[in-house]
Amino acid sequence: MTRTIPAGIQQQLERTSSPDALIWFLTIRHPNLADPIRLVSDVFDYVLDGNTYTGLVFDAKPVSDTDQSPFTELRVANVDRRIGQALRGATGRAKVAAVARSTADFDLTANPRTAIGTPDVVYSFSQFDLVDVEVNAAEITGRLTLPDYSQEPSPSLRATADMCPGLFW
Repeated sequence: MTRTIPAGIQQQLERTSSPDALIWFLTIRHPNLADPIRLVSDVFDYVLDGNTYTGLVFDAKPVSDTDQSPFTELRVANVDRRIGQALRGATGRAKVAAVARSTADFDLTANPRTAIGTPDVVYSFSQFDLVDVEVNAAEITGRLTLPDYSQEPSPSLRATADMCPGLFW
């Protein structure tokens, strides 16, 4: 079953010229990170919901719309050493959430940019795993995908004498 994106939103996502730009707000969470990494696809910092998003131009796209598990790719310029080091040293998968919003919903004269009222969400996805991360001197690339539970062993937890001694006395 495929997901449908309303035609107006699809055109806005794919339009090359517009009076307002779409900007992506990206949040990367991992247990090894003290605080989530928050990025915005602009050169200016933004404040949204009380959180400051660091301005860093990156490439994010809507999630695939096929019968396969949804995925997308993410490319971030490696201009801040902390991002690459955090992702390279992380064990396990990082969780990623992304939200596209319009610049029309922000005060573009403020520094950092602040929301005017409640910005509308144009497109969003969350709880995606960041996998196949490659970090080099120029950029960080990764694939965002949902967990595929059909590939997990079943049952993943077994009742053994070591795990459940009360069952085996």
